[in-house]
Amino acid sequence: MSMMYEIAEPIPASLALIQASMSRDDAERVERAYRFARAAHNGQLRDEGTPFIEHPVRVAEILWQELGVRNADLIVAALNHDVIEDSEAVDEHLVASAFGEVVAKLVVDVTKISVPPEEKAARDRAYLDRLPDLPVDSRLLKLADRIDNLRSVLLADDLAKARRYLDVSQDEFVPLATMTDPVALRLVIEACDAIERMLRDLDGTRL
Repeated sequence: MSMMYEIAEPIPASLALIQASMSRDDAERVERAYRFARAAHNGQLRDEGTPFIEHPVRVAEILWQELGVRNADLIVAALNHDVIEDSEAVDEHLVASAFGEVVAKLVVDVTKISVPPEEKAARDRAYLDRLPDLPVDSRLLKLADRIDNLRSVLLADDLAKARRYLDVSQDEFVPLATMTDPVALRLVIEACDAIERMLRDLDGTRL
């Protein structure tokens, strides 16, 4: 990852708006975080077919614009919340050296460890069980991630995934949002309602 910061394309306009309300040092960290994440996710696509980097950018936007977060470490972590999980070239120590221990801890808190396929169900259960015990900032980061994933699943041609996301969100993330932040709770519920409407409409067309 030594060439991490050499991607010269301008940052997205939504991030530039966030930077405009930050100190110069924090704005520079956000730009570095974006370029770091863009390099880590280079070539990766989301299920809906869009470049992966668009997802962490939206997560940062949700935190700043919709949840009212004004913590630069949390925005930097949002941009890099999937880099350890999805890039073999990145680990906790690299994130810490680039952005500090606070950001690295936030990223680790929301990262699923890599396990063999037969262990994924147990891994996922343990991951969900520990979310309520995380610090508030880590929970906010995970909720912003979940909100964007719920919104994005509407665009992916995968009804089974949409149903899974809906079920897990209602069972696990509505309670997590309830204990964390009222705005996050509203956004999670709204996103779940949108999926329910989509599934109901599709079921109606099959009658």
